[in-house]
Amino acid sequence: MQSKPTTIEQPSARTAPKLKPKPAFKSKPVYNDIAATTRFSSAVACINSARHGSLVFRHTKAVASGLDLPVKLIHVMQGTASEVSPSDPIEWQLKRREAQDYLSRILETEHEPLVLTDRLLLNGHSGEEIARWAREHSQNLMAMTTRCGVENFDSRNPSRDFALGRTAQTVLDGSSASLLLIPPETIETDVVRYRRLLVPLDGSCRAESVLPFAVRIARKHGAELVLAHIVSRPEIVEASLGDREANALIAKLRQFNEQNARAYLSRLQSRLSSGDLSIKVVVNSDGDARDSLLQIAEQQDADLFVLSGRGKGAMNDICCGSVARHLAAHSRLPLLLIRQQQVEPANQIKLPEQQYGTIFFRESAH
Repeated sequence: MQSKPTTIEQPSARTAPKLKPKPAFKSKPVYNDIAATTRFSSAVACINSARHGSLVFRHTKAVASGLDLPVKLIHVMQGTASEVSPSDPIEWQLKRREAQDYLSRILETEHEPLVLTDRLLLNGHSGEEIARWAREHSQNLMAMTTRCGVENFDSRNPSRDFALGRTAQTVLDGSSASLLLIPPETIETDVVRYRRLLVPLDGSCRAESVLPFAVRIARKHGAELVLAHIVSRPEIVEASLGDREANALIAKLRQFNEQNARAYLSRLQSRLSSGDLSIKVVVNSDGDARDSLLQIAEQQDADLFVLSGRGKGAMNDICCGSVARHLAAHSRLPLLLIRQQQVEPANQIKLPEQQYGTIFFRESAH
């Protein structure tokens, strides 16, 4: 269900009427949160680092509990190009047993009841195999750390302390799966309980589509929901206007946009509010959504981002916009990235199955 394009009437050139807040953002009614979140069949914890395996698994459980999803475990046994098929059966049997024992140890540390459907072992390069599996099982929510110790960190930008590692970057670019990304710097606790969820909104129906997910997780954890909007800096052509007049017009337009943004968030707050859900709204007029949202997350002491892969500024043929990419790479807190599924072109050439690393072990938990 698509909302109408946002429109803002321009003030008349002959008169300067007093600007009043108007519903510039036409948000559609809030979705039924149960129906809207049934698109996922399970939450999949991709565990490829012994150091961060429990961290990823516990955050996967925390989100899955809010969305009533079963949990799967995936572990990729790292192999070179020449090791796609086992050359030494005995050696690969030993590696497989070690991987099975590793997943079992992670499960043994958990004390809460858990709906676990499968434990899967994949063979090959981590990012490529997870991205392939995600494309073939598109109804799953994939969870992983943003960086792990088994990766080649030469792919990282050395000037960025929080850039994505190779595995997360490959899955982000190589599939349209929704992702739960957990920075390795996240403080690890025995039980993950979210206290404050930050939801960036830009007035588009794409951004609002994550609200049912955020509401359900917030209710499950008893967390506060923070709705945030960043007002972009107004730009005008100053060639025919004096500096004073131009600055006055910019200030008035900024005030107008801020008032509309607050009215928009207030309407959403009223629609979502209930006795068991606390909602706060934040409007920031710094203009740069990427850095402003990171600052808001720190100021509000948030512990989970929930956002859409695309907002109103993203092109239709991409499943992850610039703001989402920036937050995924530089956020210090876990990020739940909800993305729309992309339809593969009918003429896309698919490689034969044997050119991929195969699933050579699956254990059902039932």
